[in-house]
Amino acid sequence: MSEEKKAFWRQPAVRIGVVLVLVAAFYVVYLGFVGRDMSDFGVCYRNGQRILAGETLYRISDGHLQFKYAPAAALFYSWLALMPYSIAKVVWYYLELIFLFGGFLIGWRMIPGRRKGLWFVAGLGFAVLAKLIGREIELGQVNLLIIFLLMLMMAAFLKRKDAPAGALWAVSLLFKPYALIFLPYFVLKKRWKTLIWGGGALLAGLALPIVEFGVRGNFAVLKEWAVTLSHSTPGLMAVGDNASLYAFVWKLLPGDQPGAAKAIWLAFGLAAAAGFPWMMADGRKKAVPGAEVLELSFLMVLVPFFSPLGWYYNYFYALPAVLLILGKWPDIPGAWKWLLVLDFLIIGGTLREVLGTALFRFYTHHSLIAVNFLVLLGGLIALRARKIA
Repeated sequence: MSEEKKAFWRQPAVRIGVVLVLVAAFYVVYLGFVGRDMSDFGVCYRNGQRILAGETLYRISDGHLQFKYAPAAALFYSWLALMPYSIAKVVWYYLELIFLFGGFLIGWRMIPGRRKGLWFVAGLGFAVLAKLIGREIELGQVNLLIIFLLMLMMAAFLKRKDAPAGALWAVSLLFKPYALIFLPYFVLKKRWKTLIWGGGALLAGLALPIVEFGVRGNFAVLKEWAVTLSHSTPGLMAVGDNASLYAFVWKLLPGDQPGAAKAIWLAFGLAAAAGFPWMMADGRKKAVPGAEVLELSFLMVLVPFFSPLGWYYNYFYALPAVLLILGKWPDIPGAWKWLLVLDFLIIGGTLREVLGTALFRFYTHHSLIAVNFLVLLGGLIALRARKIA
């Protein structure tokens, strides 16, 4: 880009104009696509109202739309609950877009020795993950916030900033327990300060609702939260949108065999637990630059595999892994490159409009997206084995 063009784009008026155009364009998307639903945000909004009123958060009468996050998460949403619902939805929508763009930017900056620029990596990464991102935003889910927090945690961890890394890790756990996947890694890396800061921040977060419920009331609410999680999860295991490894195996086996599915799920977990330390040791042995980036990205991909309710759009947690692969694209061997191209095409192209209703339902109901991300894990292992990342 010439110096004149760079100077033009650096002008404050030009940048403000671009921002305003983007805000308007995304509002059109909201009106035509997103605003009709956001049902999951509605759950959080309602419980933000409840905690402000000192009411019970966890109610069986809410059915499928029960609040399943820690009480502190309801406090997080309480400021949005002070607004009319129609306005709060728009505010949350734009916050999700900020989390989305922030996650892509952080992920690109973390790639060690990247061989491709931002537009290539972020553009193709978005194309691969667009359907997952779209469903996340349509529901008004909280995963974009969690991913943003975990990307910030990864960046802080890589810089050995233990306090913010631990605090960000703990805050994410107040919404969903997905970040527990990093706990063994912190132990293996002997990052005790990260764990101490994380433990302290988690305890503080669990105690925070005392301001609304008092000490005894907060203990009661925490017990209700635990009961809600244990009672609501089993009934959703085999639904079509559940794409965890457990659900994939359960649907694949003939008949209703949850025991066999659990055994295979556990076997995969044990294989990952045994193989991951090898990956770490191999990275140290080969002195791979930025080896921790691949390891952290690998763990992010595992989130929907090990979550009993890994909805198919939860595979967006693979964002740092997808960006890492694209950032290292020129170095990837030919065979793996073609396999990953095919895999990315399937991930991004399995849309109802492309497959048709019947084939799309078959792909979704049988949780076949899990196969795509098993291939992605294989790609990460290949990168480590070839000392690429």
